[in-house]
Amino acid sequence: MKSSRDLLEAVLEARNEVEKIDSELQIAKEKKIETERSFIEHMDLRDTKSMKIETNQGLVGVVRKEQLYVSCNKDSRDELLTWIDESCGRSDMIKRNIHNKTLESFIKQRLKDGDAVPAFIKLFPKPVLAITKGGV
Repeated sequence: MKSSRDLLEAVLEARNEVEKIDSELQIAKEKKIETERSFIEHMDLRDTKSMKIETNQGLVGVVRKEQLYVSCNKDSRDELLTWIDESCGRSDMIKRNIHNKTLESFIKQRLKDGDAVPAFIKLFPKPVLAITKGGV
């Protein structure tokens, strides 16, 4: 049977390992964001939205897209709920809170359909890369 000290040492070691991996993951995520940003700038300078490139991993297709992020200030929450219920007829979306991804999906569809979006809803388009193996 292991002693209290041995068990605690194992717990501390596991926590240190998780902390180290979390730190490495954060660094990798930041590197990913920066390299993707650089590639998007590269595509923008060449005024291209898609390309195929032969890499060490085979033929890879890259498409530059715009990801739309949506937000609404807490001060405008009641106005948002009224708009969704009365103007859009989508009371099914209303609960105590509206999940941000649900709101984003709803707003994207409205924009796609050519419908208006109130000024209290803020839109943040962000360029992203869609990468597929085997070409575009």
